[in-house]
Amino acid sequence: MTEPTVALEGASLRPTGAGEVPLRSGAMHYWRLSPDSWRDGLRALKAMGVPMVETYAPWQVHEPEPGQWDFGQTDPRKDLGRFLDMAAEEGLQAFVRPGPHINAELTYFGLPAHIVHDPAMQARSPSGRPVILYFPPRMFPVPSHASEAYLKAVGGWFEKVAEVLRPRLHPEGNVVLLQVDNEIGYYFRNGPFCQDYHEDALVQWIAHLEATHGSLEETSAAHGTEYVTWADALPPKRFGEGVHGEEPKPGELTLQLDWARFQEQMLTTVIDRMAGQMRDAGLGAVPFIHNVSLGEQGLQANVPALGEVVDLVGLDYYHPAREHRTIKRRTLYLDGTTGRAYAPELGVGAPPWFTPLGHDDSLYTALCALAYGLRGFNLYMAVDRDRWYGAAIDSRGRARPEADDWMRLNEALEDLAFHRLERKADVALMIPREYARYARQTHLLGPLSPSSLEALGGTPVDGCRGDSLGFDRPIQLRWWQDLARLAQALTAAGVPYRYVDSEAPLDRLTAHRLIVAPSYTFAATERWARLREATDAGVTVVTGPSAPTLDTTFREATFEPVGERLSLDDEVQVQAAIHAWVERFSLRRPYPTRPPIETSLHEDESGDRVLFVLNPTQESHRAEIALPRPTVATDRLSGEVFEGTDSLTIPMRPQRTRLLSLEAAQ
Repeated sequence: MTEPTVALEGASLRPTGAGEVPLRSGAMHYWRLSPDSWRDGLRALKAMGVPMVETYAPWQVHEPEPGQWDFGQTDPRKDLGRFLDMAAEEGLQAFVRPGPHINAELTYFGLPAHIVHDPAMQARSPSGRPVILYFPPRMFPVPSHASEAYLKAVGGWFEKVAEVLRPRLHPEGNVVLLQVDNEIGYYFRNGPFCQDYHEDALVQWIAHLEATHGSLEETSAAHGTEYVTWADALPPKRFGEGVHGEEPKPGELTLQLDWARFQEQMLTTVIDRMAGQMRDAGLGAVPFIHNVSLGEQGLQANVPALGEVVDLVGLDYYHPAREHRTIKRRTLYLDGTTGRAYAPELGVGAPPWFTPLGHDDSLYTALCALAYGLRGFNLYMAVDRDRWYGAAIDSRGRARPEADDWMRLNEALEDLAFHRLERKADVALMIPREYARYARQTHLLGPLSPSSLEALGGTPVDGCRGDSLGFDRPIQLRWWQDLARLAQALTAAGVPYRYVDSEAPLDRLTAHRLIVAPSYTFAATERWARLREATDAGVTVVTGPSAPTLDTTFREATFEPVGERLSLDDEVQVQAAIHAWVERFSLRRPYPTRPPIETSLHEDESGDRVLFVLNPTQESHRAEIALPRPTVATDRLSGEVFEGTDSLTIPMRPQRTRLLSLEAAQ
């Protein structure tokens, strides 16, 4: 087993024999640029204040025909080794993402044509047909995450690219971070019944049922049917199997949740196997990460489970400034669930067919995410290339005016050692994964999936059925609505909070003093047991609006009372409860202000260090911020200085975030 030469510590890398490297980088695609411009681009990148260059290594580029490999032997643009060596000469560490899927707006998402057109490797729809991705610039059949033929080919790719990467891993070289695959999630064809019915996936499905229920007989009982052999235990192809307007039976609901859970497991399994292939190729000396695309709450990707098979899981950020709440919620979830929020892709511009994003949108997204806990990021794209607009550095390595803002931000983060700071929160709102799965399965819009709706600025429950499906309320909608009501009330009260996934490690739950966990007629017994563990560790748990009586096989189960109960669907009661919690638990309300302005404090052992002040509205406001002591606040991007004894008055332009460093007034 390869000995590690780089450790991941918090939000930084610690190469052996070298100082820490904050998780900040900028994207530059060597194969899309003239080698004559590489050095200028790398120098401009370093001048922008990032310690690492990031690049994909596209399989399609290096194996254009089966067995024909080119790492610069015939085309100098493909010389990955030379590019990495040049980055090392310029004093940059390297973060490499060898896929196999990279997207990067490439035809076939960077996969070779002979891979995507091999029937043995193609994902399958419920009817057994290849699953086609409708994505510019060309539609194509996507691979199956379960296909053994595909995984064998992937292993061959990793062995080839490792010949270039292995001798350049730290300490011999500058490669300090690698990514396993990209944006796992069924290639955006992730409706609950879009895929994968590949024969190799069905083998995994049967194994999943046996592991979940124990035997064919128990599986039959759970599904409310009679399977003669395992071959009869087929996955669902739609919700209700054609029953419309009727309440589904418990067995049908169990089958649906089994399928939702299996789809998550399949994605975790393939990332685990690919990580193993990379280690087998000799690349295990540096940390592995994975990135999850927009719309993660409606996606089958299980962030806590992925975190068990790679060293770090991050989220990608491409948002207009108007999506303040979404940026905030996603970051609070990432911070609460993983404990170190990282963005493998923090959008600087976008592909031309994406939602139009300007420089102000990208900068607002970055500052808003940093305000709510983001500790590191990869600026994607920092250096321009085809099928992209808005990069801070052009394709010849010349900095555009926008690069100045990113340079000032990076300099401020470095000067403040921002990657070592902490945003403290006493309260966590739990994302109950069983209700998220239930919501996915009741989605009505087919390929326009819950994840797609969320990525487009909606919510993952927008396309769900609205009826109660036999329960006392439409649980598939209410869990999200109740959490949103809680978040809004906590924000209005100035109480910092996070979201934590119900399957996150226990230490993420016990990092908080108070957890609010929605509960309805049914619940996962595993989640209930973990809430009990949290209470035993001294955390106050609040559930509601009702106590569960059914488990996730929709059979009667005993749920011993955990913590306290609150009617989450009553806005007045929620607001009253939060005010009571503030007094009862002495909840922190640092630097309070009045809505719609928001503040977010970051600190270290020496005290208060950084205060973000956010105006998410399209109107100007004057922020009146209460101070715990006389303070001097310096805007690290504009240079403005504000001073106050018991309060600060700060003008806030529309959709503006200020990053203020704090010092005690003399």
